[in-house]
Amino acid sequence: MLITLENRVGNLEESVGNMKEMLELVEGRTNGFDSIEEQLREFGLDSLNANVEEMNGLVNSTAEKLAERDDTLKNMVLVMKKEIKELKGELTIYKTVLSN
Repeated sequence: MLITLENRVGNLEESVGNMKEMLELVEGRTNGFDSIEEQLREFGLDSLNANVEEMNGLVNSTAEKLAERDDTLKNMVLVMKKEIKELKGELTIYKTVLSN
């Protein structure tokens, strides 16, 4: 009976040893997953930051182009107003000449 108990204790100790090995193996793999998760998170953030920077560049470029076009249109309006004023002056002269 003592031998049977000793065998059972030996089997239990072996099982506990196997369980410890398995636990260490599992913990090692979960640590690897944590590392992979962190790498993926960093990659995702880096990608998002790159996209944000690119979008900011596009927005700034578009804003500059629109500002240039706005200035061009304002100058065109000023030129047209000057031409209209000149044409009104000529029209006034022609009306005066024709009415005499």
